[in-house]
Amino acid sequence: MPRRESGGVEAQRRQLDPLRRLISTRHCAALPIMGRTIRLETNSVRVLRHLTGLFGSHPGEAFACADFLWRIVVDPGIKFRQPWPQRSVFSQDGLRYAQFGHRNFAVVDIDAREAVAFVSEDLVADGPGFTSPFIDTLFYMSSGRLGLAPLACACVGLQNRGLLILGRPNQGKTTAAYLASRNGLTFHADQSVFLDFTDSGLRAWADFVPLAFRPDSLQFLPELETLTRPFSYCDFRFYYMSKDSLGSEQSGFVTPVCCVLLERECSFTPRLIRLEQSDFAISLPEHLAFEDADRFDGQRRAVLEAVGKLPAYRLSYGSDPALAAPFFRQLLTADNETRSGIQE
Repeated sequence: MPRRESGGVEAQRRQLDPLRRLISTRHCAALPIMGRTIRLETNSVRVLRHLTGLFGSHPGEAFACADFLWRIVVDPGIKFRQPWPQRSVFSQDGLRYAQFGHRNFAVVDIDAREAVAFVSEDLVADGPGFTSPFIDTLFYMSSGRLGLAPLACACVGLQNRGLLILGRPNQGKTTAAYLASRNGLTFHADQSVFLDFTDSGLRAWADFVPLAFRPDSLQFLPELETLTRPFSYCDFRFYYMSKDSLGSEQSGFVTPVCCVLLERECSFTPRLIRLEQSDFAISLPEHLAFEDADRFDGQRRAVLEAVGKLPAYRLSYGSDPALAAPFFRQLLTADNETRSGIQE
């Protein structure tokens, strides 16, 4: 156990190192994530345990050479009370910067493959909130250099096949995917999938954030009130559920076989309509979850081109996401010839 310093010693150290550049980050771990490895250095056992637990089930080589370095410092001098502060982000050249309130921030140096973050003990203590929006923001800012393109969508899977579920906010993506998971599909991702393109084809990696239900989901699924915990961020209110609560194994990645665009409250009777490939491909850039630097345009274009060639559908339905969920299995289990004729 490290020796707790007296208030006078701590105050003297702050005077000598006001920018906290000399804080020791002696707790280290290799975090396997999406086939890559991130080296974590931190001064906090709580951060160490949280991130090793968060990424512990992800595939990767724990002892491989690190693809990125994250140095996360928990500063006991930063006092903050809930709710989570509003996020501000900007970038310039090879730097990415995200600030939460006045003194919680993360900076990513793309060229050096390094990130430094300072965060208060109070915010780290809120495990789900520390995961999202803090750690997921840090990962989004690192993702381009890791060769990943984040697409804002949910995803359900069957064995190694994945269905990408797109749509504007509040279209029922999370609730419909959750209902589909109760009927045998795997809830692969909620907010985003991270895509890469290899010689073997397109891969969609699972996200690591908790499921985020909007308050109106409880009117369709009242049991969520006991299975989730409320979370507030700015003017938004969500109900967070840990993926561990789903009781299904989370595979590292799935191969996307088709896409569906949800349109809620657009049709009393659910209607599944095949989209023209050209129209779907043109619309895909608006679904990118993070606008990264031009230097990553090549890998983004390769990924979006591959997604744009997948069969894509528009699913219009009423207000209850339970009306949309049964179509997910139909799309995942149909072969290419059968899927090309689906239209109801």
